[in-house]
Amino acid sequence: MKVQSIYRSHVVVAERDEPLADAATRMREHRVGSLVVLDGERLAGILTERDLTRAIADGADAETVLVAAYMTECPTVVSLDSDVRQAVVAMLELECRHLPVVDDGRVVGMVSIRDLLGNVIRVA
Repeated sequence: MKVQSIYRSHVVVAERDEPLADAATRMREHRVGSLVVLDGERLAGILTERDLTRAIADGADAETVLVAAYMTECPTVVSLDSDVRQAVVAMLELECRHLPVVDDGRVVGMVSIRDLLGNVIRVA
């Protein structure tokens, strides 16, 4: 099975020069666990709930500290044609729960551990 059959095409974006508080609010409003950080149309990074937790644990002021300080730069990605097992292996090796999905160099969606588990349930 390919990633294109389970990924979510809705991508919520953060800017690298915006405060963490704004990004966290956007996560809550859109009910997502990660935000894609773009540099123009190029993927620059990803900001996740874990990144926000790390910032809080570090005592970062979420109103003044910028997304760039805590995002993961150049994250691992999968393509629409990637096998779902490839996404699972990447998440396990990286100990992450979200992978951007790219097509022709552009971010077209996100695949999460929830998407992968939902697929397992549908197949079973």
